[in-house]
Amino acid sequence: MIRPRRLGEIIAWGLGLVPVVLWFVAGPEVPVGRRGVEAWPFLVIGQVAGLVGMALLSVSFVLSARLRGLEDYFGGLDGMYRTHHRVGLAAFGFLLLHPVALALRFVPADWGRAVAFLLPGHARWAVDLGVYALWGMILLLGVTLTARVPYDKWKLSHKGLGLVLLGGAVHMWFVEGTRGMRVAVAEHAALWGYMTAIVGLGLAGAVYKIVVLPLWPKPRYTVAGVERLNDDVVEVTLTPQGEPIDFVPGQFVFVTFYGAGLTRESHPYTLCGPADAETLTITVKALGDYTRRLCERLEAGIEASLEGPYGRFDYRDGGDRQIWIAGGVGVAPFLSWTRNMARDGTTTRDVDFYYCVHDRSDAVYREEFGAISQQLPNVHVALVCSVEDGHLHADDIGDVTDADVFMCGPKRLTTDLRRQFRRRGVPDRRIHYEDFEFR
Repeated sequence: MIRPRRLGEIIAWGLGLVPVVLWFVAGPEVPVGRRGVEAWPFLVIGQVAGLVGMALLSVSFVLSARLRGLEDYFGGLDGMYRTHHRVGLAAFGFLLLHPVALALRFVPADWGRAVAFLLPGHARWAVDLGVYALWGMILLLGVTLTARVPYDKWKLSHKGLGLVLLGGAVHMWFVEGTRGMRVAVAEHAALWGYMTAIVGLGLAGAVYKIVVLPLWPKPRYTVAGVERLNDDVVEVTLTPQGEPIDFVPGQFVFVTFYGAGLTRESHPYTLCGPADAETLTITVKALGDYTRRLCERLEAGIEASLEGPYGRFDYRDGGDRQIWIAGGVGVAPFLSWTRNMARDGTTTRDVDFYYCVHDRSDAVYREEFGAISQQLPNVHVALVCSVEDGHLHADDIGDVTDADVFMCGPKRLTTDLRRQFRRRGVPDRRIHYEDFEFR
């Protein structure tokens, strides 16, 4: 049985493969003549790759639009972003293959013509537009994947990909066939209709994410207090200016602060307090230029806007025996869970919680977790300091039979431990994790 949280990824890939089926069902005509027959495989690969690439790129924009109604089918927004990342990379590969395959039909007879095919100057505006979109995509994704650009510039490069999708769509709709290379999407109604629909959804997702979402009214809050827990971590308390938002313990919001010297970036922060609390609490760690400025400049009275809540990282999805693993600032959802349990005064679950930090000074909540474990005897807290104990391994944990594992922290930590727990026989359905690195 397919779990709902896997269904979204299956559908996302399936939508990208539909053009392959429609293309072959349409049965494009095989060219006549020796040269036409020799070029035919390259034409097939090129056209099909272009259609699949456009479909996958469109799906990736829908997934990046942060539509909360889709979260259940991906296991949360982080799952949507993981799928968005993989689908986007696949789209890049197919869209790159599209012109390369078409150019290879001139090889080896005319290498110059093959190279020229990949450059503008075709004297047909729709073809040139496709070339510009291709090189724009290569430039933007090259910057995204290879350069350590600041977060705000990285987000800007992603917005630029919306123009790539638009350019590719116009190219697809208006490119004309030539002798020896007919355009299947223009000749077959079902293929044209599907590609128009899927690309239209992608463009709608891009417009929503880039234009509508930033302008959409958001709940406003005011910073009521800033507690400095150590040199790199502050706990921020927010009070609502209107109705407080409703959230489930462990969910997160995107927060934009409006203070002097702060850029208008929105970053995700887990809500650390119990549910139904009117005031909200988030933990900010100096991990980059922006968050370091936040730690230095946040003070009472600064206004903030919130988008969300998001997330499906919920211990209530697990059974009675659970293992929790937090890495560094990934402690935030577990802090929310335990604070919620402490407020209720009880929990029916038996929990082994491993709080993993570099050294003891990083364990800013160790005293609170110690007090909570006294109040909730079936929540057992263990502090793991890598400089003293080394990194936590799945083999360091006792019986994992019938245990649900919940992890949040740096991607390397969750990836390594997932692999180790699988080797110990813990099935995927019992391993729950959340990424806080959306980049």
